[in-house]
Amino acid sequence: MSLGKDLASIRKSQNLSLEDIQNAIKIPMDTLESIEDDSIFSDPSKNKTYIRSFVRSYAKVLKIEDEKIVQALDEVEEGNYSGDIFKNDTSAQQESTPSYGTALDFKPSTDDDTVDDARESAQPKKSSQVETSPAPAPTPATDSINWADMGKKFSAANTNSKIWIVTASIAIIVIIVGSGIIFSDNIASFFSSDPSVAQQEMAENPQTEQSQIPAANDSVENESQQNTTADPETASPSNSITLGDTLTIDVYAAYDKLDPVRVTSDFNWQTNPFWMEEGQAYKFDFRDSLLVRGQYRNFLLLFNGHVIQNPRQNYFDTTFNSILITRSILEQPAFLAPPPEEFPLDVGAPDSSTYRIRF
Repeated sequence: MSLGKDLASIRKSQNLSLEDIQNAIKIPMDTLESIEDDSIFSDPSKNKTYIRSFVRSYAKVLKIEDEKIVQALDEVEEGNYSGDIFKNDTSAQQESTPSYGTALDFKPSTDDDTVDDARESAQPKKSSQVETSPAPAPTPATDSINWADMGKKFSAANTNSKIWIVTASIAIIVIIVGSGIIFSDNIASFFSSDPSVAQQEMAENPQTEQSQIPAANDSVENESQQNTTADPETASPSNSITLGDTLTIDVYAAYDKLDPVRVTSDFNWQTNPFWMEEGQAYKFDFRDSLLVRGQYRNFLLLFNGHVIQNPRQNYFDTTFNSILITRSILEQPAFLAPPPEEFPLDVGAPDSSTYRIRF
């Protein structure tokens, strides 16, 4: 079984070329070819995250569900790929392809008479043998139609419809009038502008308004009791975030201007330079991998309001000659916790944080 060959077969079944795939996801042609011949999976110089992102982008163009391609990649890494992704795709195609029978399906025998009979049955019938269609029924003559009687029928139908309309209108009026009589007291109290009515109701039910509005002292005491009884060590992190399909990193020119910084997202794998003044921060979206290269001492990387500590020392990848931030790094509890109320470094928070590019 070969994942790359299965992807190539699915691509060909959809009448797509490698150039179509390259135009859609902007991945180099040699990388696409290495996916289809499976050489990318055995190349020791290729990063695993780099491989998975390319294959998932390739599969997305073929409209393969992300869960299926992730499962297939896991099987390839474990060495037990079973070809399920190709089976699922071909079975769907077979179900959508109708089957057609042949117009004449017989096996000629060696007997000459049988062959002649089959040939005669396959030939069209002669004109003398063609059955004639039944003649259309004659239309009645207009002279025989009783126009006066037909007019009476139409008049009777119109009269009946008018009677039904009048009857329905009367029934609706009766219902409205009856409802008004029954609920007249409620309607009058609703539209009443006499303040004495409201005062009388409040006098009869003096606790109604007080029961709806809690006392200020009680609310303060209850809130203070909740704050004192809550145990911060046992409280669940209800404000912690969960990672979605799209992640966002802030590149913050904290210590000096960036002239420039180069960022590559796995949304299109194109490297774009950005010139940033000190104090600015730009946001960048990605799915699984983000590459950042530039004056490392001049910028910080932020996620969910948290500073990614020492990214060059901890996450520098020699394959890309850049800092490589992946989804697995951001799944750490420290980054999923609520952002700090104050910026954790003396340099201060960014002056602004904006998107300069959308993928």
